Amino acid sequence: MATVNILPNANVSNSPAWGLSPGLTVYESLDDDHTAFPPLDVSMIRTTSAGKICIVGFEDFGETHTSIDSVQAVIKHNVVDRGKSYEIEMRILDSSSSELWAAESTGTVPSSGSWLTTTFTSRTTSNGSDAWVDGDIDGIRMEIKAAALTGGTLRVTYAYFIITYTLTVAADNAVFFGANF
Repeated sequence: MATVNILPNANVSNSPAWGLSPGLTVYESLDDDHTAFPPLDVSMIRTTSAGKICIVGFEDFGETHTSIDSVQAVIKHNVVDRGKSYEIEMRILDSSSSELWAAESTGTVPSSGSWLTTTFTSRTTSNGSDAWVDGDIDGIRMEIKAAALTGGTLRVTYAYFIITYTLTVAADNAVFFGANF
């Protein structure tokens, strides 16, 4: 098995809108991993109230494989204001944002001075019964919702999918030593 991370590469929607870093779109705010102290990170989406929702599209899956074994969403987030808490909901959507493949929540998260990473459940099927196929991954979308916020500023700086797949093995995998070709 092998893994590859696919990153956001398209804006689908931002309504009700998350705040954006100046000059950046939603996906540009979520497509790179910043390890800086959260208030100094300039590439993120943010909100001071619950209910904000964005949907971003992702890169195509271009790896040679025999099967796609799982898809797993990851989001890096925080609220730095002391004594506050929040909850983020994540949904995996198809290329038209109409079919729900998974929905999950971070649960209530306490504030933190550093970025927190939530790695959601690894999904082995696209809809609970069908194996993942290239067409599912090519066009996959993630919805990120600020589900609850007791105060302060909720920030999300990174979102991606981990795709686990089985490598394609060549039909003739014989090894030749010292052979003249």
